[in-house]
Amino acid sequence: MNGFRFVKGAAVSLATLGMVFPQVTVLADGPAVPVKKASQTAVTPDVALTTGGTLSGRVVDHTGKVIEGAQVVVRQGKTEVSKTVTNKEGVYSFKNVKGGVYQVASGNTEGTFRVWSERTAPPAAKEHALLVMGENGARGQFGAVDPTLLLLTAGVVASVVIGAITLNKVNDLSNSP
Repeated sequence: MNGFRFVKGAAVSLATLGMVFPQVTVLADGPAVPVKKASQTAVTPDVALTTGGTLSGRVVDHTGKVIEGAQVVVRQGKTEVSKTVTNKEGVYSFKNVKGGVYQVASGNTEGTFRVWSERTAPPAAKEHALLVMGENGARGQFGAVDPTLLLLTAGVVASVVIGAITLNKVNDLSNSP
Protein backbone atom coordinates (compact mmCIF):
# COMPACT_ATOMS: atom_id res chain seq x y z
CA MET A 1 0.00 0.00 0.00
CA ASN A 2 2.85 2.37 0.79
CA GLY A 3 4.40 1.64 -2.62
CA PHE A 4 1.18 2.69 -4.34
CA ARG A 5 1.07 5.91 -2.32
CA PHE A 6 4.66 6.66 -3.31
CA VAL A 7 3.92 6.19 -7.02
CA LYS A 8 0.75 8.26 -6.70
CA GLY A 9 2.65 11.06 -4.95
CA ALA A 10 5.42 11.00 -7.58
CA ALA A 11 2.83 11.16 -10.39
CA VAL A 12 1.08 14.13 -8.77
CA SER A 13 4.43 15.88 -8.31
CA LEU A 14 5.41 15.30 -11.93
CA ALA A 15 2.06 16.57 -13.17
CA THR A 16 2.41 19.69 -11.00
CA LEU A 17 5.90 20.38 -12.32
CA GLY A 18 4.66 19.86 -15.87
CA MET A 19 2.08 22.58 -15.38
CA VAL A 20 4.47 24.99 -13.63
CA PHE A 21 7.36 24.83 -16.09
CA PRO A 22 6.88 25.90 -19.72
CA GLN A 23 6.60 23.05 -22.14
CA VAL A 24 8.79 22.68 -25.21
CA THR A 25 6.92 22.23 -28.48
CA VAL A 26 8.30 19.57 -30.79
CA LEU A 27 7.34 19.82 -34.45
CA ALA A 28 8.35 16.50 -35.96
CA ASP A 29 6.48 16.96 -39.21
CA GLY A 30 6.26 20.77 -39.24
CA PRO A 31 7.45 23.01 -42.04
CA ALA A 32 11.00 22.49 -43.24
CA VAL A 33 13.40 25.10 -41.90
CA PRO A 34 16.51 25.82 -43.99
CA VAL A 35 19.71 25.08 -42.07
CA LYS A 36 22.82 27.17 -42.61
CA LYS A 37 26.12 25.38 -42.75
CA ALA A 38 28.74 26.43 -40.23
CA SER A 39 31.04 27.61 -43.02
CA GLN A 40 28.43 30.17 -44.12
CA THR A 41 28.40 31.85 -40.72
CA ALA A 42 32.04 31.35 -39.74
CA VAL A 43 34.40 34.30 -39.76
CA THR A 44 37.31 33.96 -42.16
CA PRO A 45 40.53 35.06 -40.42
CA ASP A 46 42.64 37.76 -42.06
CA VAL A 47 46.34 36.98 -42.52
CA ALA A 48 48.95 39.52 -43.63
CA LEU A 49 51.72 38.35 -45.96
CA THR A 50 55.24 39.14 -44.82
CA THR A 51 58.16 40.32 -46.96
CA GLY A 52 58.32 38.65 -50.36
CA GLY A 53 54.67 37.58 -50.25
CA THR A 54 55.29 34.87 -47.65
CA LEU A 55 52.31 33.12 -46.10
CA SER A 56 53.39 31.41 -42.89
CA GLY A 57 51.74 29.62 -40.02
CA ARG A 58 51.99 26.84 -37.51
CA VAL A 59 50.42 23.39 -37.13
CA VAL A 60 49.61 22.20 -33.58
CA ASP A 61 47.53 19.45 -32.02
CA HIS A 62 44.53 20.07 -29.76
CA THR A 63 46.82 20.47 -26.72
CA GLY A 64 48.94 23.15 -28.42
CA LYS A 65 51.93 20.86 -29.03
CA VAL A 66 53.66 21.67 -32.33
CA ILE A 67 53.60 19.01 -35.04
CA GLU A 68 56.87 18.46 -36.89
CA GLY A 69 56.85 16.99 -40.40
CA ALA A 70 53.16 17.59 -41.13
CA GLN A 71 52.40 18.05 -44.83
CA VAL A 72 50.63 21.36 -45.50
CA VAL A 73 48.82 22.13 -48.77
CA VAL A 74 47.59 25.54 -49.96
CA ARG A 75 44.67 25.69 -52.39
CA GLN A 76 42.82 28.50 -54.02
CA GLY A 77 39.42 27.10 -54.90
CA LYS A 78 40.12 23.62 -56.27
CA THR A 79 43.58 24.54 -57.58
CA GLU A 80 46.53 23.39 -55.51
CA VAL A 81 48.97 26.30 -55.21
CA SER A 82 51.81 24.72 -53.24
CA LYS A 83 52.88 22.04 -50.71
CA THR A 84 55.38 22.06 -47.89
CA VAL A 85 56.27 20.29 -44.64
CA THR A 86 56.44 21.83 -41.14
CA ASN A 87 59.81 22.27 -39.41
CA LYS A 88 60.76 21.37 -35.80
CA GLU A 89 58.70 24.28 -34.45
CA GLY A 90 55.65 23.22 -36.48
CA VAL A 91 56.07 26.25 -38.76
CA TYR A 92 55.30 26.23 -42.48
CA SER A 93 55.73 28.96 -45.08
CA PHE A 94 54.87 29.58 -48.72
CA LYS A 95 56.69 32.24 -50.75
CA ASN A 96 55.38 34.40 -53.62
CA VAL A 97 51.73 34.21 -52.53
CA LYS A 98 49.36 36.91 -53.76
CA GLY A 99 46.38 38.30 -51.86
CA GLY A 100 43.14 36.33 -51.97
CA VAL A 101 41.19 33.62 -50.20
CA TYR A 102 43.09 30.36 -49.63
CA GLN A 103 42.38 27.00 -48.03
CA VAL A 104 45.31 25.73 -45.95
CA ALA A 105 45.08 22.02 -45.12
CA SER A 106 47.08 19.51 -43.14
CA GLY A 107 45.77 15.98 -42.66
CA ASN A 108 42.01 16.11 -42.07
CA THR A 109 42.11 19.74 -40.87
CA GLU A 110 41.47 22.65 -43.20
CA GLY A 111 41.25 26.38 -42.59
CA THR A 112 40.09 29.14 -44.91
CA PHE A 113 42.09 32.37 -44.69
CA ARG A 114 41.76 35.76 -46.36
CA VAL A 115 45.33 36.70 -47.28
CA TRP A 116 46.40 40.35 -47.68
CA SER A 117 49.61 41.99 -48.89
CA GLU A 118 51.62 43.88 -46.26
CA ARG A 119 50.34 47.28 -47.35
CA THR A 120 46.64 46.46 -47.71
CA ALA A 121 46.10 44.22 -44.68
CA PRO A 122 43.54 45.42 -42.13
CA PRO A 123 44.91 46.26 -38.65
CA ALA A 124 43.38 43.09 -37.16
CA ALA A 125 45.21 40.81 -39.62
CA LYS A 126 47.60 38.30 -38.06
CA GLU A 127 51.00 37.37 -39.48
CA HIS A 128 50.47 33.61 -39.10
CA ALA A 129 47.77 31.12 -40.03
CA LEU A 130 47.23 28.59 -37.21
CA LEU A 131 45.97 25.06 -37.93
CA VAL A 132 44.82 22.93 -34.99
CA MET A 133 44.88 19.26 -36.02
CA GLY A 134 41.63 17.37 -35.54
CA GLU A 135 38.31 16.97 -37.21
CA ASN A 136 36.88 20.17 -38.67
CA GLY A 137 34.27 21.79 -36.47
CA ALA A 138 34.70 19.37 -33.59
CA ARG A 139 36.96 21.51 -31.41
CA GLY A 140 35.48 22.44 -28.05
CA GLN A 141 32.60 19.98 -28.31
CA PHE A 142 33.94 17.07 -26.27
CA GLY A 143 32.01 16.65 -23.05
CA ALA A 144 29.35 19.22 -23.89
CA VAL A 145 26.04 18.64 -22.10
CA ASP A 146 22.69 19.57 -23.58
CA PRO A 147 21.09 22.05 -21.13
CA THR A 148 17.58 20.76 -21.94
CA LEU A 149 18.56 17.25 -20.88
CA LEU A 150 20.15 18.63 -17.73
CA LEU A 151 17.02 20.62 -16.85
CA LEU A 152 14.76 17.64 -17.53
CA THR A 153 16.88 15.38 -15.33
CA ALA A 154 16.87 17.95 -12.51
CA GLY A 155 13.07 18.24 -12.79
CA VAL A 156 12.55 14.49 -12.57
CA VAL A 157 14.85 14.18 -9.56
CA ALA A 158 13.16 17.12 -7.83
CA SER A 159 9.70 15.69 -8.45
CA VAL A 160 10.65 12.29 -7.05
CA VAL A 161 12.13 13.92 -3.95
CA ILE A 162 9.06 16.13 -3.44
CA GLY A 163 6.80 13.11 -3.93
CA ALA A 164 8.76 11.08 -1.40
CA ILE A 165 8.62 13.87 1.19
CA THR A 166 4.89 14.38 0.61
CA LEU A 167 4.19 10.67 0.87
CA ASN A 168 6.23 10.45 4.06
CA LYS A 169 4.20 13.27 5.65
CA VAL A 170 0.92 11.70 4.53
CA ASN A 171 1.97 8.37 6.04
CA ASP A 172 2.91 10.12 9.30
CA LEU A 173 -0.54 11.77 9.44
CA SER A 174 -2.41 8.52 8.76
CA ASN A 175 -0.43 6.63 11.44
CA SER A 176 -1.05 9.21 14.15
CA PRO A 177 -4.03 8.64 16.52
